[in-house]
Amino acid sequence: MKKRGGHEMRKFLLYVSALVVVLIVAVIIYTTIDSINRINQEAEREKQSVQEALVSYLAVSAEASAGLARDPIISRVFSEEMTSSFARGDMSMISQFLAAILRPLYDAEYTAVVVDGEVAAASVAKGLDFGDFPTRMPGEGDEVTYEVLDSLGGMEGYYISFYRPFTMPGVDGFLNFVVDRTEQIEAIDAKYDQERSDLITRQIIIGVVAILAALLLTLLGVRVLTRRYITGPIEELADTSHRLIEGTFDGEIKVVEDSDYVDIQRLLQSGKVLIEKMEEVESDQ
Repeated sequence: MKKRGGHEMRKFLLYVSALVVVLIVAVIIYTTIDSINRINQEAEREKQSVQEALVSYLAVSAEASAGLARDPIISRVFSEEMTSSFARGDMSMISQFLAAILRPLYDAEYTAVVVDGEVAAASVAKGLDFGDFPTRMPGEGDEVTYEVLDSLGGMEGYYISFYRPFTMPGVDGFLNFVVDRTEQIEAIDAKYDQERSDLITRQIIIGVVAILAALLLTLLGVRVLTRRYITGPIEELADTSHRLIEGTFDGEIKVVEDSDYVDIQRLLQSGKVLIEKMEEVESDQ
């Protein structure tokens, strides 16, 4: 009797193997997506920390600058013309002074002083073509705030636009600084892009190894188990039936009550009894 598995067993092994592969691939994809989401969240948190650190620095520095402007020693730096124009309520000269001195101080791409809804003065970095200065603060307009810009003066990048309101007798306005953080953000993106790339590479390697190992274990395990508990007992029962028919079976047929093949065992046992009765009848004749 041939011992190799039939086409049913080959199909069974194929289906089980395919199911195992699908499950492993699904687990790998899920863990990869989950890990990428965590990396993306970490990248966003690091970018957010860059924004918050810069805004905190600008807020503190702007407050300190406002205090320095009122210092009597610093006031001596102002020319008599600037002081007198400020006393008359003319903010143009002092606005130009502030815009010019604050831009290099904060390494900003541009600074602007907006008074009563109009740009009183602005200082723009060399090579930056920017003429549309904001004349209103985003939000309520009475608190320090900021916004992130993805372009400035026709140049794409990562820019943080900081707004600080100020109020003086008869004057209502705000300071606007735009600081370029493109290089720093690109470094963060590059770092996490590399992490994502390394993660995907590791997951692919792990997935391939896991699939090969699972297929090997599945094929061996299923073949051994089916041979022991399914095809083996069936072949043994089939061999017993053939030997009964051929008259070469001389043993006892075991009937295991909790076996899935108990009905076949009883049938073979009944057949053996019937054959023995027929042999007795033939011998008596």
